[in-house]
Amino acid sequence: MNENDLREALRATMTATRTPPPMASAAAVAAGRRAVHRRAWTGAGATAAVVAAVLVAGPLIAGGHGDTRSGGPVQAGGPPQPMPSAPATVTGTPPGAGAETKPSWPLDGDGQPQEDATARSGERYERGRQLLDELLAVVPKGYTKPEGTARDGIPLRDHQAAVEDHDSWGYLASAAVADGTGTGRLLAEVHTLGNGLPTDPCKLAAEFWGLGGDCHVVRVGAARVGVASASDADERINQWAAYRHPDGVVVYVAQSRTATNAEPGLAPLKKLPLSATDLAKLAVDRRFHLN
Repeated sequence: MNENDLREALRATMTATRTPPPMASAAAVAAGRRAVHRRAWTGAGATAAVVAAVLVAGPLIAGGHGDTRSGGPVQAGGPPQPMPSAPATVTGTPPGAGAETKPSWPLDGDGQPQEDATARSGERYERGRQLLDELLAVVPKGYTKPEGTARDGIPLRDHQAAVEDHDSWGYLASAAVADGTGTGRLLAEVHTLGNGLPTDPCKLAAEFWGLGGDCHVVRVGAARVGVASASDADERINQWAAYRHPDGVVVYVAQSRTATNAEPGLAPLKKLPLSATDLAKLAVDRRFHLN
């Protein structure tokens, strides 16, 4: 497993178009296979996701400008170069009529159509930046928030926004956290209205990166939040919380003991920064409710 492999998995999660009905595991595998040619964003240890049926059609980040379902060629250690995903809309002659169809992307901040699913400026891009700011604001006391890049060029904090369907967007933010002995990572992923994700808390949690995991429900007031842990064999993400707001916006908050598997200079955290209850509370926190 290496960092660039997870880039593939992470961007695949954000740019793969979700096809109704909501993705179950089989549908996630299919969407992941469709996106396997795309390079992803950044993270830690995605070979398992790609080789083991490319599980990540479902969503989050782990260390770079990335979408949750969020490809193009990326040089090792270089910035992510998104590739087009399934188009938001398609124009052209119907199939079989001899003309190729081409995607029509939303307008970017410069008033021109985006190059692909990823926003590089404008309102949506800024919402991805806002998600990173909110994530940094909830780093627990006793932890620092490293900046810059690891020795392999992977950013230690980053954000991204990408269109997932005609009117649904995904925002993803990742930030390394350190306690003096090791470095791990916190992540937040938001899917806007029309995302098609499940309503059941644990089914919703299982959709996150196609990880499945061992889930239980944590109550935060009247809210029911799915909190899941990955198997010991899966090192991408250790624990995450999933909450679907009453209006349909979905929030995932996740944590990992590792910041990047490709960086030998960054020892992993000995323990996770947040408790299961902490994760659940953050998942329902209005600061992460972006649309």
